[in-house]
Amino acid sequence: MRYIGNKTKLLPFLRSTIQRLGIQPGKAHDAFAGTASVGRALKADGWRVSSSDLMTYSYVMQRAYVVASTVDRFDRLADVVADVRHTLNGRVSRVDAIAEYLSRGLEPLDGFITRHFAPVGGRMYFTDANARRIDAARTTLHAWRTDGLITEDTFYVLLAAVIEGADRVANTAGVYAAYIKHWQPNALRPFAVQPLPPVRSRMRCVAHRADAVQVARDLGPIDLLYVDPPYNTRQYSGYYHVPEVIARGWFEAPVAVRGKTGLIGDAHQRSAWCSRRRAPVALHELLAATGARHVLVSYNSEGVIPDAEFRAILRDASIDGRVRRFTRGYKRYRADSDREGRRYKADRVHELLYYARLR
Repeated sequence: MRYIGNKTKLLPFLRSTIQRLGIQPGKAHDAFAGTASVGRALKADGWRVSSSDLMTYSYVMQRAYVVASTVDRFDRLADVVADVRHTLNGRVSRVDAIAEYLSRGLEPLDGFITRHFAPVGGRMYFTDANARRIDAARTTLHAWRTDGLITEDTFYVLLAAVIEGADRVANTAGVYAAYIKHWQPNALRPFAVQPLPPVRSRMRCVAHRADAVQVARDLGPIDLLYVDPPYNTRQYSGYYHVPEVIARGWFEAPVAVRGKTGLIGDAHQRSAWCSRRRAPVALHELLAATGARHVLVSYNSEGVIPDAEFRAILRDASIDGRVRRFTRGYKRYRADSDREGRRYKADRVHELLYYARLR
């Protein structure tokens, strides 16, 4: 998924730093999970991961990429749904067969996404055809889950794939704060569900849709706190409201959309880390709440907390007054072009990875 701050390309840097510091796999808290790429990598490396985030789409990805270790064989679903039984017949990969069925085997549906985020509803986030496919897949998944035809892990693996598939054909520059006024090539491709295989592990991993401070308190003593918070003033709840709608669904209660881009209610998901005044306080609170022995904080050279202040806060929390910082340059994620008044203009920025031993 195209995502501000996505750490997928920086995973080798993070993993090598953990090895360099000599931190052995144990219990970890991925405090700002986002697309769950770090939690997935830690799980693959033998960590028992507890992840958290305020956003529902992140919770879906945590369940799919961190918690789930297996998916259904879909026997019960095949017993009830004849089309599924036909789809699975003779297929080696049953989950791929179900994904293909969700992509192309369903009757397109004029549902919530079509009415609010496609030209039929006056917005151009998706073509009408793709919006109807997304509606059909999301509605079908809800029905299968409600009827008990698939397990919870399977539901989240497939729902994460629907969200990621929708993002691949979204007519945006990478965030949903605006849609493009003409169709981009990716938006004209057909929507497709392509689930990632779960990471198998004997470790029991847990996902949380909750504030990182509260989760940190509840976890108690752990080995590693990994923190990858927002670093600028852009609220994720406004930049990714369309994936959030797909994740939440619209089946139990009405969902109100407003404005040109179809924003939804997000008061409970706005982050203090996006405020220059409140972000340092938020860092203090999280470090005070955690029971971690080690903390690693991913930040950005253009973050709202200056380097000197960041170091000072970590130094106060550390057991020995020492803070180490590792850096890695990378190409900036650009969701828009240069213009007068644009705050961030450099093509390359630096990932800052701070380390301190807490206790």
